[in-house]
Amino acid sequence: MKESFVLKEIWESSSEPLMEKLKILQFGLEKWANALKRKKWELKKKLTRELETLLIDDRDDEMLANIIDTKIHLNLEIDKDEMYWEQRARVNWLQFGDRNTTYFHKSATTRKRANSITKLVLDDGTKVADDTGLQEAAKIYFENLFASKGMADPKKMLEGIEECISLEINEALQSPFKEDEVYAALKGMRPIKAPGSDGFPVLFFQKYWHIVGKEVLEYCLGILNEEKEIELANTTDIVLIPKVLQPITLVNSRPISLCTVMYKLVTKTIANRLQDVIGCCIDKAQSAFIPGRLISDNVLLAYELLHTFRKKRTGKKGYMAVKLDMSKAYDRVEWDFVKQVMRKLGFSANWIELIMKCITTVSYAVILNGNRGSSFQPSRGLRQGDPLSPFLFLICSEVLSALMKSTKQNGLVKGAKASRKGPEISHLLFVDDCILFGEAAERGARILKEILQEYANCSGQCVNFNKSTIFYSANTAEESKAVVSSFLGVRSSSSPERYLGIPNMVGRQKKEAFQNLVDRIAERIEAWSSRLLSQGGKEIFIKSVLQAIPTYAMSCFLFPKALCEKIESRLANFWWQKRAGKRGIHWCKWKFLCRPKDEGGLGFRNMAQFNLSLLVKQGWRLLIYPESLVAQVFKAKYFPDSLMWRVGTDQSISISEDAWIPNYVNVRLMSRFDNLQSDRVAELISSNNREWNRELILNTFPAAVADLILRIPLATEPHEDLLAWSGEPSGDFSVRSSYKLLQSLDPTSYALQNNYRDFYRKLWQIDLPTKIKIFIWKSTWNYLATKVNMVIRRLAANSLCPRCGDAEETMNHLFRESYHGVDFSIIGTVSHLLCYTLGHLGDRNSRIHDKTRRSGQETARFVISYIKEIDGIKKTTQHTPIEDIKWRHPSGQGIKINFDAAFDAKNRCSPSGVVARDSFGQVFVSATEVRRGIDSAFAAEAIACRRATQIALDMGRGNIIIEGDSLTIIKKCKKTNLDKSQIGPFIHDVQKMKNRCSSLKFAFTPRLTNNLAHILATETLKRKEGFYLLNNVPRFAEIQMRNDSIREPD
Repeated sequence: MKESFVLKEIWESSSEPLMEKLKILQFGLEKWANALKRKKWELKKKLTRELETLLIDDRDDEMLANIIDTKIHLNLEIDKDEMYWEQRARVNWLQFGDRNTTYFHKSATTRKRANSITKLVLDDGTKVADDTGLQEAAKIYFENLFASKGMADPKKMLEGIEECISLEINEALQSPFKEDEVYAALKGMRPIKAPGSDGFPVLFFQKYWHIVGKEVLEYCLGILNEEKEIELANTTDIVLIPKVLQPITLVNSRPISLCTVMYKLVTKTIANRLQDVIGCCIDKAQSAFIPGRLISDNVLLAYELLHTFRKKRTGKKGYMAVKLDMSKAYDRVEWDFVKQVMRKLGFSANWIELIMKCITTVSYAVILNGNRGSSFQPSRGLRQGDPLSPFLFLICSEVLSALMKSTKQNGLVKGAKASRKGPEISHLLFVDDCILFGEAAERGARILKEILQEYANCSGQCVNFNKSTIFYSANTAEESKAVVSSFLGVRSSSSPERYLGIPNMVGRQKKEAFQNLVDRIAERIEAWSSRLLSQGGKEIFIKSVLQAIPTYAMSCFLFPKALCEKIESRLANFWWQKRAGKRGIHWCKWKFLCRPKDEGGLGFRNMAQFNLSLLVKQGWRLLIYPESLVAQVFKAKYFPDSLMWRVGTDQSISISEDAWIPNYVNVRLMSRFDNLQSDRVAELISSNNREWNRELILNTFPAAVADLILRIPLATEPHEDLLAWSGEPSGDFSVRSSYKLLQSLDPTSYALQNNYRDFYRKLWQIDLPTKIKIFIWKSTWNYLATKVNMVIRRLAANSLCPRCGDAEETMNHLFRESYHGVDFSIIGTVSHLLCYTLGHLGDRNSRIHDKTRRSGQETARFVISYIKEIDGIKKTTQHTPIEDIKWRHPSGQGIKINFDAAFDAKNRCSPSGVVARDSFGQVFVSATEVRRGIDSAFAAEAIACRRATQIALDMGRGNIIIEGDSLTIIKKCKKTNLDKSQIGPFIHDVQKMKNRCSSLKFAFTPRLTNNLAHILATETLKRKEGFYLLNNVPRFAEIQMRNDSIREPD
C-alpha cells in the first residue's frame, strides 16, 4: 500500500530517538494525509461531474460501460470516506455491514456534541463558560485531586499481610524480558482504542510492525531490562466522559486516562507477568481481574447472604451489610502506600522499583472540548487506562481485606453466614465496590469505622458515608438499627440496593425486578433510527448490542419465561419493522430465527435457552474451582454431602457410575462386572507400562465398548483425573456448546436434510452484501410480500400479479414466469444470479409503490451495472502476495527439531516424522514411527510432537526449538496447565519433558517451511515401517534436505 512506502521513507530517514522519531513521523504523515485528502476531494468532485454528464447523454453499450466504470470508481472513494467515519464512530460491530456513510457520520458527530462541556459551576458558585476559564478550572480540579495528602504510618495495618511472593516467583518476575513478551503484549491490546498524546492507535504498530518494530523493541526492552527512563512516553491525556446529561461540575464527569502506546506496551508487558502470580496474594473475597474469578461470584455471594438476612427472623443477634461508596478510588491511591504493601507481600526491590518508575513519572494534560491544556505532575493516583492499575488497586485493597480477616480471627468482629456450616464472610470486594458484613451492634460498628478510618489515612481512599447504605437482617431490633446507623453515619435501607449493577433482592417478582433490561433494549432501539440500518446492519446490531444487554443478569438469575418472551418480542419487532413506528410483517416466529444459520435460521438467541446455558456455566465453575469462596458457600448450603472424566491416575473414576468413555452413547456403564476386583478404572491399566490391559478389557466389556476404551489415550506419566466438558474438543466448558446442546434437545426443533444444510452454509459464505444474502434467505422460506402471501394474511384483496395481471403472483411466477423477467443467460455465476433476483424484485416494487416502469432492457442494464460494481470492488481488494516461504535455520549454536504427522483415518494409522538440524542444515537425527489406533489428525500431531520432544531430551543439548505446522498443538505445549482435551495425555507428557529442559522452546511454522518432516511422515505412511537414522535422512528425502540446507539463516 502507498502509505507503507511513505511511512517507511519517513521512518528510515530519521535517526532520532524513538519518541522524537514518532513526532517526526506524525508530522510527516499529517502533511501527506492532508495532500491526499485534497487530491481525493478533487477526484470525487471530478467523478461526480463526469457521472452527471454521462447520465444526461443517450446510452449505448459503450456509454453504459463508461457509466458503470465511473460509478465503481466513485463508490470506491465513498467507501474510503465511510472507513474514516467508522473509525471516528468506533462502531467495530458494524464493520462488515452494508455501506452506510450517513450512519457513521451521525454517530460520530452526535457523540462529539454530547461529550462537550460548555459551562462549569465551581465550588464557590462561580460560573465559567469561556474556553480559557474552563481549561484552568479543569487543571486546578485535577491538580488537587492528584495531590498527595500524606500517609499515616502503615506499620500496624500491614501486620495482617502475609509474605506470599516466594524467591522462585521473584526470580521469574525479574528474569530478563524478551522480545516475544513485548510483541505478545502488543497483540493483546485492542487495536483502535482512543490514542494518547502521541496520536498513534495500537493498530498502527500492529499493522506496521515490520517497519517500526525493531526500534520499538529496543526502546521497551531498554526500559524493562536496562533501567532506561520512561518519562518521554509517560505523558497522559485526561478526557472527561459525562456521567449525566450536560454536566456542570467536574464531579459529574468520569476521567479517562489516555496513555501513549509506548507506555502501555511497557506496562502491559509487566502486567502480563504480574497477572500470572497475583492470585496467590489476593484474598478470595476479591474477585476482580484474577484468573478463575468472575464478577458473578460476588453477585451470587451477596445475594445468598442478603437472602439469608431477609429470611432470618429468629435469634437474638441481628446482622448488617454495609455497602460502601468509595469516592474517586483510583485517583486517591497514595504511591508510597502501594510501595509499602508490595514490599510487605514479598516483591523484590527491583520489581517494585520498576513498577514505581511507571506510576510516579507521569505528567497529565486535560483535554476539554478537543483542546489540550497545559501539563502538570501529580503526586498520587492510579490511571484508568494503565494496564498496571487494576492489579495495583487489588494489592492496595488487600490491606482492607487483611484487616477484616485479622479482626474476625481475633474475635473483634463477626462475619455473616449463608448457612450454619458455611464459611463466615466479613467482606466482599470488587475493585472499589465494597460490602462489609457483621453483627448489628455498637461494638462491631465502632470497630468497622476504625478500620475504615485507618485504611483511609494510609491508602488515601475516601469513603463517602452519605452515599453509603446499610441493610439489616429481619431479626435486628429497631433500637440496634438506630444506634449502628447513627454511629456509622450511614443511612438505613429497608431493601438492599443494586450491587455491581444487579438487584440484590429479587424475590418472586423477577419480571418487575429486571424490567429495566427491557427498557434499556427499547431505548437502544429508539435511539438508533432504523431507516439508517439495512437488515444486514440490523442483524449485527441485534447480535452485538441488543442481545448483550441482558447477558450479565442472565448469568446470575433464571429469568421467568414471560420476561424472556418479552425481550424476544422487542427484538422481533425491531427486526421485522420497515421503519421506526411502523410495524412490519412477522413472517415467522422468533424461535425459528434462533436456529443456526446452516439449519435455515439466522442465529439469533433463544433467550430462555441462552439463560440456562449461562447458569450451567456457574454450576460448572463450582465443580472446577471447588476451593473458591462461592463454591464453599454454595456447597455448604445446597449440596453438603456431596460430567465426563479424563483418565489420569484413574483412582478417582468409577467404571460403572462415572462418565469417562468419550463418544459412548449411554454416557455411563450402568452395570457391574464380576471379573473385576474393584470398580476403579485403574484396574483396567497395566501399572508397569501405563497401557490399557487389552485382554482384560476385551474379556470384560462388549466389543463396541471395549473398542472405545482402547481408543482413550494414556499419558506416560500419570496426572490427576480431570473433569472435562464433552461438548468442546478442548474439554473446557463454553456457553456456546451448552447453548447448542440445549437447542438440539429442544423437542420442538427440527432437522434439515444435509443438502439444505449445505445450501445455507454456502449462502452465508458468499462474498456479497449481507442484505442480498438475507433477501435470498427470505426467498427460500417464502417470506416475501407476494400477492399470494398478502392474501393469505388478509392484507390484499386479490392474488393476481400486479405486473402481468394474468396469473397469481407466487414465488415461482415472480422470478421465472413473469414476462418482464430477464433472460437467465446473462447470469455468469451464482453471485450474479443472487444479484439478479434482488434487482428483479426491486423493479417489481418500483412498479407497485412508486408507479415507475422499466423495460426489460433497462432492468437488465441495472442488474448488469450492479453486478459489475460489486465485481469491480472485489477486484480492487488488495491481497498480500504469497512469499516464497522457506525453512529457516536456527541461529548460532541452536538446534531446530521439526515434526509432522500423516493420518490414515480409514485404518486409524499415523506415522510421525521428526528431523533435528543445526544452523547449517546438517542433520543430527531423522526418525519416524508408526502408531495404530489413532482417532484424529490432532492426536497424530500430538504424538509426533511428543516424539520430537523425547528426541530433544535424548540429545542433551541446550537452545533447542521444536517446530510444527499445527498451531493448536504448539499452543497447547506452550501452556502450563493440564489439557482437558482427548489428546491431553500426550500434551501432558510433552509438558513434563519440557520442565526438564528449561531452554526448550516450541514454535509454529507454516506448512511450506516444514517440508522435510512432512515428507518423512507421508513416505512412512506408504511404507508402513518406521526408522531411526543418525546424521542422515532416507534417500527419498535427500533432495529436500539439500534444498533446506542452502536457505538463509534467521
